[in-house]
Amino acid sequence: MERPYLKNQIKPFYLFVWILLVCLFTTSLFAQDRIKNAILQDLKNIKETQNFEKDTTYINLLNELAREYSAYNLDSLLILSNKTIDLSKDIKYRKGEAQGYLIKGGYYSDIGDQDQAIFFFIKANLAARSINDIKILLQSKSELATEYMYQEEYAKSLKEFLDGIEIAKQYKNESWLSTFYVNISVLYSMQKEYKQTILFLKKAMEINERSGDQKILAITLSNLAFTYIEIGNLESADSTINEAVKGFKELELDPWLTYTYEIKATIYLKKNDFSNALVWLKKSERLHENIDQKRYKIPLYLLLAQTYYGLENYELSENYGTNALEISKELNTLENRDEILEILYKVNKASENYNEALTYLEDLKAISDTINKNNNIKELRILKSNLEFEQEREQYILENEQKNVIQRSYIYISVLIILAFLIIIIILKKNNKTQNALNQKLIENAEALTKNEAHLREANDTKSKLFSIIAHDLKGPINSFKSLFDLFNKSELSSEDLMTFMPQISENIDSIAFTLNNLLTWGQSQMNGLSTKPNVTSMKNLVEENFRLLSKQAELKLITTVNTVDKRVITWCDVNQIDIVIRNLVSNALKFTRENGTITIGAKETPEYWEMFVKDDGVGISKDKLTSIFNADETTTSFGTRNEKGTGLGLKICKEMVQNNGGDIWVESELNQGSTFFFTVPKPEKL
Repeated sequence: MERPYLKNQIKPFYLFVWILLVCLFTTSLFAQDRIKNAILQDLKNIKETQNFEKDTTYINLLNELAREYSAYNLDSLLILSNKTIDLSKDIKYRKGEAQGYLIKGGYYSDIGDQDQAIFFFIKANLAARSINDIKILLQSKSELATEYMYQEEYAKSLKEFLDGIEIAKQYKNESWLSTFYVNISVLYSMQKEYKQTILFLKKAMEINERSGDQKILAITLSNLAFTYIEIGNLESADSTINEAVKGFKELELDPWLTYTYEIKATIYLKKNDFSNALVWLKKSERLHENIDQKRYKIPLYLLLAQTYYGLENYELSENYGTNALEISKELNTLENRDEILEILYKVNKASENYNEALTYLEDLKAISDTINKNNNIKELRILKSNLEFEQEREQYILENEQKNVIQRSYIYISVLIILAFLIIIIILKKNNKTQNALNQKLIENAEALTKNEAHLREANDTKSKLFSIIAHDLKGPINSFKSLFDLFNKSELSSEDLMTFMPQISENIDSIAFTLNNLLTWGQSQMNGLSTKPNVTSMKNLVEENFRLLSKQAELKLITTVNTVDKRVITWCDVNQIDIVIRNLVSNALKFTRENGTITIGAKETPEYWEMFVKDDGVGISKDKLTSIFNADETTTSFGTRNEKGTGLGLKICKEMVQNNGGDIWVESELNQGSTFFFTVPKPEKL
């Protein structure tokens, strides 16, 4: 079990480290016995079945029993954790194994062996990741961060807490989010950054009050009360800790009650009211009799030593101080060691035991030098400062760019909507003209009926395909943009939230622009035909320009693009049409190439042509699709390796453009090995 523990109440004091792992399962001795007996009865019943040790229910019950022993019997805790780990390994039950590692790590933490505790918490974390068990993953993160805190590795501790916050937010686990907020407030408290400490504690309280989790709320109130003590607001500390005491009593959480009693005592000690402080410390001491947790007896005995010193009962003060020192040495921990040595020095000095007092004073000086935490504190402050700087910088950018972002977004969406409507109007007008002309010819010339009907059918098919593409590939993103900005205008979406959508908006705009370009090109070729105007063209420059234009898509998937086309590859072609061919083939290769893949463009010389090729090592094309991939009558939508969506028009356009320039196009592909698209372009001297 881990929970907060006190240090010295006279000077700025104590590291109140805590985790909601085992401690959330601890109850009063009476309630604990009741739960333990119920678990033992369940274990007895399941043992009567065959192969019970291979039953996950049996392993889960052992883990539950171990949690009940966590505050009261550490030896049983170790035995049970070892047994659950062994049984879980035998049947490959990773969840049971992870829970066993957590409990075993808790055992080593409680006896002061931080290295072993960290080792088993890391094993629990890895096991939880392998099965994606978020609860155990968060639990192991919190445990690990706490152990790093015990070792004064504050930067490592902060990293684990921040990771835990991100995971809790991702999976919307408010209970653990609140836990990590309280945990991270500990680090700020240790740096005496009490404003930040209170901020995080109040954030945790908001979650607790919303979720109704009385356990975490009472724990948060306890730590908030301690923080009020640190800033000298004893009145707020007293009212806050009274609420926590009430909560823990109702929940019968005795280990946490000892903590709240010690905080109550600390408030009285701050007021030099030693008699009332002793009343609350004695209440805590009585509860500690049933709790097998030596670590948390150290701060209790230290407070009792300081209280009896204030009451001038030096004998009892020395007894409690000596007990605290012995446990501290047994657990090999420096926590509270300087305060313990200081009170023992004061007691012996007051009792005129000057030799003993001098010994304790020398030990105090040596320990004070040893527990110098400047390096770790500096590392934490640097990391904290970096985080704060990033937060401030992002906030500054958001505030100054907000209007510009909104204006640019409206412009982009308006342009897209206008373009979409213009395309629809143009296509409708062209189709209407074609249909009218065909109908007139049908009346005037019956002999051309068959030809005119076919032409009309083709025009209608073109319109249908365009409408289908517009409906599925343009209308959807445009409606999404409209919905997004409707939410923003209604203040249901903050500017910060809007900014998170901007990368996706930019990506969608690029996709829509590419789709519109293909639609316009294909629509023009289908309606009126294309005018081909060949000229001398450098293929190397054309390839480099397209690689540059599509570099963003390549960078997103970490794809390497290689241009092996030589400068001497000069062709006779319509540069705009072949540019569209290369762009579509490269875009297609990017779509179907996995991350870290490679796309290569090269050229091979023949007597009359340059044979260009675009090669990728992507997913390839199945044999049944190879025969129809350039078929103008079939238009299908395929999804790339990252769900990139296309209209299926690209390769049809490529075929038309290549043929318009006197060349040919084909593909060679092997499934899961990649594809190579070839097309030929005439040489200048042959034309």
